[in-house]
Amino acid sequence: MTRFIVLSTQRSGSTWVVDMLSSHPRVVAHSELFMHGGEGTPSWGPVQDLPYWQTYIREQRGGRLARPVQLWRYLGRAFEERPGVDAVGFKLMYSQLISIAKPLMPALWLKRVRIVHLMRRNALDVVLSREAGQARRGVLHAREGQPVEAVRVKLSTNDLLERMTAHDRAIEGARVRFKRVGIPYTEVVYEDLVADESAGFASLFAFLGVDPAPVSSSLQKINPTLHEDLIENYGEVRAALEGTKFAGQLR
Repeated sequence: MTRFIVLSTQRSGSTWVVDMLSSHPRVVAHSELFMHGGEGTPSWGPVQDLPYWQTYIREQRGGRLARPVQLWRYLGRAFEERPGVDAVGFKLMYSQLISIAKPLMPALWLKRVRIVHLMRRNALDVVLSREAGQARRGVLHAREGQPVEAVRVKLSTNDLLERMTAHDRAIEGARVRFKRVGIPYTEVVYEDLVADESAGFASLFAFLGVDPAPVSSSLQKINPTLHEDLIENYGEVRAALEGTKFAGQLR
């Protein structure tokens, strides 16, 4: 059985990717098990039978010295074999990896976990997704049929380039780090998956050692495709990006 993680950063399409992977009859993909502030069990995602790491560790006996052992046991539960299942994994954000990197990295190596590094090419879309989520008071996802509030956001152009650059640097940092680990690693771009779901997920399943099958998600797109429909100060943003490497990301 293949063990894997979907490594990414917030607002990069990881929820959709995990949802698509989980729709495969022989794949189990947990959601964000190491989410900061995660309490109880995940309420979002197809698999909800394992508590968040923070809840799990709080309920265990033993001091800080026992934490690596408890992490090993927790990963054992996350990656436990299930009848009829060929691949089991969960998604992990860059920030979560940093907070528990010292014990987690060797555990992933020892368990021969495969890394699916999901990247979002358009840094402006990442910034906009975060801002729109705040405008919707924390609503980041919606299933088909659920009402979604239409919002327009005003982006601060003072730090926009800095935020977009930080996104690119975070991707490059994760890429360099995991290519040196010595465990199976692949990269996938969110925009490419959306453009050709069939080929993109067939390639992912091949990496995971799973026979391809049709996959789907009931998540709906909640932000407009055209940036002008979402950005209140579209002209200011266009002027701020003009002449930079990010200019082509504005639609």
